[in-house]
Amino acid sequence: MSEEKQIKDPDVILIGSGIMSATLGVALKQLDPSITIQLYEASENLSSEASNAWHNAGTGHAGLCELSYTPNYGEDGEVDITKAIEIFHQFEHSLQFWAYAASKGIINDTKDCINRVPHLSFAYGQDQVDFLCSRYRKMSQHHFFKDMEFTEDRETIRQWAPLILEGRSQDPIAMTRMTHGTDVNFGAIASQMIEWLGVQEGCGFVTQHRVTNLTETE
Repeated sequence: MSEEKQIKDPDVILIGSGIMSATLGVALKQLDPSITIQLYEASENLSSEASNAWHNAGTGHAGLCELSYTPNYGEDGEVDITKAIEIFHQFEHSLQFWAYAASKGIINDTKDCINRVPHLSFAYGQDQVDFLCSRYRKMSQHHFFKDMEFTEDRETIRQWAPLILEGRSQDPIAMTRMTHGTDVNFGAIASQMIEWLGVQEGCGFVTQHRVTNLTETE
């Protein structure tokens, strides 16, 4: 583990050691190796709060299964997938950045933080089943989501997610699946990137330091 240190009069101060600070710090240092960066984390450990694997869904927010990105019907009577397309595109950029970071040794072992896992969406009750079916129709027409599968068959759902049918009533149910979803441990990515940042010239991080005030100087 990198030793904690403080940089005098840094060009950039990052508050918090989550995925956003870690990503910004690495990006800035890659773009300008001469830049000096100091990161402050209030907790005892790096990336242990919102980015921690136990505090985050880990789906990568790719838009494959998160129904919150497709909450409404569009003017054509089908579910509006505009936001899901935007989110997926952003996530692909994240994957490219992490691949770059891995190629540069910034992320040491992607198996600890980025793995393939199916993404499933489940609906029960006729209204929600109809909604999921409409969502599937629209999404499967787009090349981002062309491999999405949809089923209302209970035996197929049992194969995809066995426990979800235990003790369930005979109300209508449906499920979509994308087999090439991603499970992301944002905390592991962030901590590896900050560890890398901590050994770069002109960069440092400290834990158990809370920023309580900011003063505008210019």
